[in-house]
Amino acid sequence: MARIDLAVSLFWFLLGLALCQQSVALGLGGPGGPGSGLFPLLAGLLMAAGGAGLMIRHVLTGGRPVPGEEIAAQFWPAQGAMLRVGALIIVLVLMILTVPMLGFALTGAAGLPVLFRVIAPEAPWWKAILVGALAAGGVHLLFAVALGTPLPRGPLGF
Repeated sequence: MARIDLAVSLFWFLLGLALCQQSVALGLGGPGGPGSGLFPLLAGLLMAAGGAGLMIRHVLTGGRPVPGEEIAAQFWPAQGAMLRVGALIIVLVLMILTVPMLGFALTGAAGLPVLFRVIAPEAPWWKAILVGALAAGGVHLLFAVALGTPLPRGPLGF
């Protein structure tokens, strides 16, 4: 299992670096604001940093699990794990398909609580709705308002 962890960490690190390299070719920005390569560059940096962090942790722990990782070994054998993964994929596909009709913010506000409940079914609905609304609102404020990135608008204008 330790070799697989190391290989997956290396995969994310290299994928992040490749994404960074390709995003620079798209252009990072200019006098008109951020270029089309800026956000892929940031995503690539996050991927590469995450992969590097996992590799460093792997080296420091000798491939042994750290406290809190014992839950990962319990996920797949747990009853309903495959159904939860399938539900997660279905909800994500539905969100992608509804963004052009409902807009980015409304799709996020409706879809994120469902995703939250799929991931954490023991959480109450009020918490899922609150987290979904705050996350969708935060992303909308950051990208559409603060950065001026055009996001798909829904029937309510946001």
